[in-house]
Amino acid sequence: MKILILGMGHVGKALAGRLRANGHQVIGTTTTPEKVEALKPYADDVVVLKGHESDKVAAAAAGVDLIVATVAPNVRNTRTPEERHQHYKQTLVDTCSSAAACCDRLIFLSSFSVYGDGGEGSTPITEETPTSNHEEPSSLYYQQAEQHILSRSGGCVLRFPDMYGAPGDLSFPERVKLAHSYFGGKALFGADALLYAIHFEDVVSAVAHAIEHKLSGIFNVCDNERIPATNARVFDAICDAEGLSRLEFLNQIKAPNRRISAEKIYSTGYRVAHGDPNAAFLQETTTA
Repeated sequence: MKILILGMGHVGKALAGRLRANGHQVIGTTTTPEKVEALKPYADDVVVLKGHESDKVAAAAAGVDLIVATVAPNVRNTRTPEERHQHYKQTLVDTCSSAAACCDRLIFLSSFSVYGDGGEGSTPITEETPTSNHEEPSSLYYQQAEQHILSRSGGCVLRFPDMYGAPGDLSFPERVKLAHSYFGGKALFGADALLYAIHFEDVVSAVAHAIEHKLSGIFNVCDNERIPATNARVFDAICDAEGLSRLEFLNQIKAPNRRISAEKIYSTGYRVAHGDPNAAFLQETTTA
């Protein structure tokens, strides 16, 4: 197949390498001209464009069989609600709108934030659980982006939790330090939300699995066998271990506070290969 990957970050590069190894032709994109040379080893061609530039997306997508949108907002551009609205909309919604105008078969890497806090009840959250939190930029614009993808017959939305483990990615203690240095000791998420996280290699594997099995519709992607600790438990423990004051949880970006089911994608044969990155640390701090 000829595949266009919108966004050649860590996931896009790793996915491109895997797809080419399997005989597919890959076109990658970047918004930064200076990165083109460095990205050439990963793709058959690299195009400079932004997702809202629909004409450029259409030109890059000419003749492709599939478009994968791996774009994600840059947290450094989201310090205020106004910045989040502008940045999330352009990065997510406009990109998916451009992609949906070009191809029937689409895959979009979405977020658990579309569920908000999950609403009332104690049953696991599934793909049938209504989305919520329609005002906060992350949730709102991921939902709108999903709608563009699902408007096409071959649209596939993979909903992921927070990603970790990519080359050069910040560890969870480093993220806490960033919250202190860049956000004044404040965290945009809620204290009681479960800290679901997924290794970037499992993200790449999920996309490759969706391509191979021609999945369409919505799929939650996470460890379906274990329930993680809450944000407060994890980040309070990290702050205590690092000698930092505990974070103030603003609860602006809401995330589910009950179990999320990934049974739907597990039933197709997919499994995560990496466990909870904070489980061992929490066990050590509990038994210390």
